[in-house]
Amino acid sequence: MSEELSEHLKSFKIWCVVMKKIYNVELKEDDYIFITANLEPISSNYISKMFNALKKKHSFERFSAHILRHTFVSILIAEGTAVTTVAKIIGVTPEMVMRVYTHSLAD
Repeated sequence: MSEELSEHLKSFKIWCVVMKKIYNVELKEDDYIFITANLEPISSNYISKMFNALKKKHSFERFSAHILRHTFVSILIAEGTAVTTVAKIIGVTPEMVMRVYTHSLAD
């Protein structure tokens, strides 16, 4: 994980703690990492709505979490990250990485 991402996650965690204290909500050890401004867990539906709003606001033709995943993996492969490492990061087998991202390896 990059230092920048680590710092963003730390800042977000602090925000979560502060928001829960402000609203007198007990912070539990197994709480969700990502929450909305209403202190609710972020669902896949919420994320889809965010992506659709960004897509509309910036007039993107194609934009989704799935596209970002493919971009992330393609960058890892282009940088020479081992296929086994990429597979572990995204939670699939090395064979699946080879099958889906063969085009990235060729490039």
